[in-house]
Amino acid sequence: METEKTEKKEKKSQTAGGTLQKIISVFSRWLFLVMIVISSAYAIFIWKKYIMNADWSEEKKRSYINEQSVLSFDEEKYKKAIEIRSSRREKLDNSEKFSGRDIFFPEGF
Repeated sequence: METEKTEKKEKKSQTAGGTLQKIISVFSRWLFLVMIVISSAYAIFIWKKYIMNADWSEEKKRSYINEQSVLSFDEEKYKKAIEIRSSRREKLDNSEKFSGRDIFFPEGF
């Protein structure tokens, strides 16, 4: 008789735990879904606000240009860098293309 009572209590506790587990599982799935939807909506809002509607007023544009005009452009250094680049390119184009022994085709083609 006592074994039957303990078996019934165990079954009740297992079914109660099982239903509680199902409820928590369903709730957590919906919670995660809602969190993903909310975070996606927030990301779209931020994207639209800062990327799509990125219009600057004339005053803000002028202040940015004035801020960036502090940087100086040295034209002489720029021309020198271009000359170095072109001399290296000429040296590369005019130099021997292959120097050394060919390990794959030692006799040549």
